[in-house]
Amino acid sequence: MIVETAMEQQRLAYLLQRLADNSITGEEHNEMMTHLHAHPGDDLSAEAGEAFLAANEHIPTDFTPYEHIARDIAGLDRMPARRTGWLAMLNPRKVAAAAIILIAGYGIYTLLRKPADKPQLVQRVDILPGREGAILTRGDGSTVVLDSVTSGEMTEHNGARLKVQQGHVSYANATASNTENIYNTITTPNAGTFHLLLQDGTEIWLNAGSSVTYPVVFTGNERKVKITGEAYFEVAKAAGKPFLVNVNDRAEVEVLGTHFNVNAYADEAAIKTALLEGAIRVRSKEARTAVLKPGQQAVIDKAEMKVEPADAEEVSARRNGLFHFRKATVPEMMREVARWYDVEVRFEGAVPERTFSGDIERTLSLQQVLTILRVTRINYTIDNQKQITIRN
Repeated sequence: MIVETAMEQQRLAYLLQRLADNSITGEEHNEMMTHLHAHPGDDLSAEAGEAFLAANEHIPTDFTPYEHIARDIAGLDRMPARRTGWLAMLNPRKVAAAAIILIAGYGIYTLLRKPADKPQLVQRVDILPGREGAILTRGDGSTVVLDSVTSGEMTEHNGARLKVQQGHVSYANATASNTENIYNTITTPNAGTFHLLLQDGTEIWLNAGSSVTYPVVFTGNERKVKITGEAYFEVAKAAGKPFLVNVNDRAEVEVLGTHFNVNAYADEAAIKTALLEGAIRVRSKEARTAVLKPGQQAVIDKAEMKVEPADAEEVSARRNGLFHFRKATVPEMMREVARWYDVEVRFEGAVPERTFSGDIERTLSLQQVLTILRVTRINYTIDNQKQITIRN
């Protein structure tokens, strides 16, 4: 009997792993569901669940708000205390993590209430996360694909030299042999990110689907750049030379020396400029002005501007390799996902009116991220590996 139980435990753990990998067959799926239906509270399930979680370190660590989903899925609230099973035996983090795995790809939430006669396999479609890479467009119109240039130096038309390393371009200490002011543009595609060190020591981190236009060498009494999309700045101090950021021709940020982030994607309703250190002045196209203190952000929405508290974790999230969601709507989340994984997202039927809070590593694959977001009870399909359809 002991041998038989051990074999059953190994079998259930194997089936759970097959489920997580989206490689489970219809017959295996029926076998797993039969066991979970027949033995929702036995020690065997508990041991298999623990083994499964121990073998999957990518499970998020902060899903305690979703413990009620796990309990609802397993019917724990309807069971006597002595029959709470392996979900209840785990700590809250593991309860919710197990729920996420069970939801992934198969809609177990629905299956435990209304089992399907013919469970269908989920097509395994996975897209890798974005990576460092950009396109450099020089003042003469020539282009260089920077993710294909691992390292080296290039000379600009005004004699200034730039150093190129994977994911990074540096103009630090560059000097020009003539007075011609050359403007370059670095553009990140969707699923791309890049780090730029300007000639004055200012650092810029571009998020996916963004661009920055800048002079190779700063001349005159001001330093001026233009951005689209999203960029994080650490501006070098230079007495008497204010740093000016043209934000998509809709606003301007004036800087003396500071750390701040600008989010100005064309498909977002508002421009957000959040300040971490120093001081900046934000001007909208309609001539409205706000001076920000650290911990504040200016939000420009249409012709209005308001100042509100900034979320420091959100400002730093991209640089720290995270999606940072705080009561984010499904459309807001999916716009970020679309940019980072270079996919198209469309909604079929009513847009789900739900929100999500949590941090997700941007190093995860698309399928892993969508699996986590299933706790919001969104239904999705991935078509042709480039289109996600969300159904309410």
